[in-house]
Amino acid sequence: MSGVVLANALPLVGIVLFDWSLAQLLIVYWVEITVGALRRTLEATFAGQRGAAADWAAADSRWGWRSPFRSLREKRGSFRLHSALPPTYPRSFPRVFHLGRVVLGLSLFSGGVLWFVVVGSGMFVESLLVAGATTLAREGTTLADHVRSRDYQELVPHSILTPRSILGVVVFAVIVIWGAALGPSPTESTGFLFVLVYLARVGFDVYGIVGRSERFDPLDPIEADFEAADDEKWAPVAVPEGNPTDVFYTNRRVLWISAVADGFLGMLNPRRFAAAGVIAFLGYVISGMAWAVLGASAVVVAFVAYRLVERDLRWGHLEYRVYEDSVIGYDCLLDKPQWRVERGRIDATDRSGLFARFLGVSSVSLKQCGDGETRTLRFLDIADAPVSEFGRRPAGV
Repeated sequence: MSGVVLANALPLVGIVLFDWSLAQLLIVYWVEITVGALRRTLEATFAGQRGAAADWAAADSRWGWRSPFRSLREKRGSFRLHSALPPTYPRSFPRVFHLGRVVLGLSLFSGGVLWFVVVGSGMFVESLLVAGATTLAREGTTLADHVRSRDYQELVPHSILTPRSILGVVVFAVIVIWGAALGPSPTESTGFLFVLVYLARVGFDVYGIVGRSERFDPLDPIEADFEAADDEKWAPVAVPEGNPTDVFYTNRRVLWISAVADGFLGMLNPRRFAAAGVIAFLGYVISGMAWAVLGASAVVVAFVAYRLVERDLRWGHLEYRVYEDSVIGYDCLLDKPQWRVERGRIDATDRSGLFARFLGVSSVSLKQCGDGETRTLRFLDIADAPVSEFGRRPAGV
């Protein structure tokens, strides 16, 4: 509450003491909204419930854009980013980033428009520094309050990245474009527009406090049918008693090399290549060749980093525990068994490609006879992963 009051008092101090203009007000609000979007996106990863499984396919291919991290949606377990924070659930990442990229994308777009409007005046950096302290205080106290009071294990991502929070970013983007289209001088106060934008922002904050009881409640079964938790529908993975007869480990170094190489090759995808091209073109038009190269490089680095994180979370911490009657895929980071196949009913096949063999690793495919389910053990050292070890039938079968 104190952070909200302080943030809304800052523009009044700025206009009275420092003769702030509309552009400076918009930059301050842009910092607040963008940092708030980052905070909500972080919080949404703490949501312990995934939502209805029937909605996965629709969310993964809406408008032809696939959800980032969709390969993690069946991951079991969680890990902690920091001891003071709740557990983070990789299975929530597809929904979080599907919603978060809309919010953060619009925020970055608004920031780009604002920077273009005030470029050369120096006020963009100055306003960032002024807004930074109050924004960090506001969002930091909000996060601390939520961590203490919320039961994240009973929440879904939609309960944090709500339609209202997305609407706030959309409205702000419209205001920024509208203000830029009017073309006021960066040094003009434009009093009427200043007051209008200020009151709109205060109105959103007031509604966020007094309208809390009217918000969507994801725990109400009447309202939350489309987000019903489906953890109970997952059959638990039974782990045999005793120690495994053998354990095979993922070669993370080779996995990282493969992920980086795949990230660079993935830039040949028309959409990713077009994104890098558009950013490079805008950078060249606004500031010259140096910014064009920097913008395109940032897109490439961001995609390679995404691919590296996704692959590491998906396979980097897996170990394959071989028992007399089964093989268990166990994720050491999430501290949960992920799947089980019965050794008496599997067909093991070497699926190693030329690139994998060159790097000294192999992949083994385990096909469950009868139901056709297949599990692939990836990035195993060739010397440590004979196919016959996985396919051997237990005694008496």
